[in-house]
Amino acid sequence: MKKTSEVFGVSNEEVLSYIEREAVDDLFINGISQNKHIIVFGSSKQGKTALVNKHINEENIVRINCVPQSKPSDIYKSILRQLNVEFEIESSTQTTIGFSGKGGLKAKVKVPFIGEGEANLGGQADRKKTTTTKTQTIEYNLELPQDISEILGKLNFNERIILENFHYLDESTQRELAFHLRNFEDYNVLFVILGIWREKNRLAQYNGDLQDRLIEIPVEPWLGSDFRRVVKEGEPLLNVNFDKIIDRFVSESFDSIGVFQELCKESCLAAGVKETQSNIIFLENKHLDSAIEKKLSDYSGRHIRSIESFIEQKAKSSDKAPLYLAYYFINVLLKQIFDDIVSGMKRKQIQEKIQEIHHRSKDVRPSDISNFLHNIKEAQLKKNITPPIFDYDLSIRTLKVIDSTFYFFLRNYNCDELLEELDKPEGI
Repeated sequence: MKKTSEVFGVSNEEVLSYIEREAVDDLFINGISQNKHIIVFGSSKQGKTALVNKHINEENIVRINCVPQSKPSDIYKSILRQLNVEFEIESSTQTTIGFSGKGGLKAKVKVPFIGEGEANLGGQADRKKTTTTKTQTIEYNLELPQDISEILGKLNFNERIILENFHYLDESTQRELAFHLRNFEDYNVLFVILGIWREKNRLAQYNGDLQDRLIEIPVEPWLGSDFRRVVKEGEPLLNVNFDKIIDRFVSESFDSIGVFQELCKESCLAAGVKETQSNIIFLENKHLDSAIEKKLSDYSGRHIRSIESFIEQKAKSSDKAPLYLAYYFINVLLKQIFDDIVSGMKRKQIQEKIQEIHHRSKDVRPSDISNFLHNIKEAQLKKNITPPIFDYDLSIRTLKVIDSTFYFFLRNYNCDELLEELDKPEGI
């Protein structure tokens, strides 16, 4: 007897309808056997965590969930704490050379090691050698990858370190970690990094020395044939049949496995299937309609709040009012042809569309648009839009939607009505 939520849906636990894809799973399995870092990337809810959980046992990893405030030292301290390493923060030093400063977070770390001794059980003949775990206190700099690697080496650590939500980190932290990864590789301290972006070589852009030293695994695209395999995997577990409307399930999911899984789950629940059925249940259009309505309600609340937060901008105390580019960008986006949004929007295209409708079109310079797009991810994180909806690929000057549920929202919500409801900034 299986529950519907165990077979279909989005979950931190493995769902039973998981399928392996040769271009993704085989590449990951091969990657973890090599002495290289692995980067798993793609839009949100496209199976990054599911891929890792499928092929690496939880007891064989140290998992770190990154947040916007995380710095490399925070990540390293969390790794050591999870390995039961005791340390005492002593001081933070700052050495200044010219106009640059170099800091160091010093700590005395109690590193366990195996020692031998003799136990006296009553007489000379009763002496017995024993093996005990002792600790050695050594000072380390918790901001240096070499020092962290030395500690892990003394612990005989040879597992993988998982960095979830790498995209939450600010750009300077990502850049610093990109340089640290090169050092960690020398000591065979290996990471699996999960991030929401869609272009290759994201970390190599920060550190060119990582080129050809990483195994990059995109979890997209998902094909219609993949979705059909998911259904065939889950149908016998619940004794349901999707044949009548499987094509519509695929088209309504917009290449998002997360949306597809949720529609499968909600359609089963709409048909009264909460667990394995004794008699086969055939899913129909009315069940899918109910699922779409349910998921639109779930997704629209978050996305509308995110859009409202994204465009909110208070005028600064200056003679010249701001350009309110976020507001105009959302206007352009919601009026854009859906297929053009899916393929990505070029920087020049965004600039021209904004200039067409802007109340001060002559003041909108190419540099203003570039600055807006370059900082679009940080702007979303500052306003607690998580996961982020948009990402700008600097290498091809293209803005992409990286929240897979946003496509579902755009296709099913009344965008004209949403535009009318948005508050116009003062002075427009």
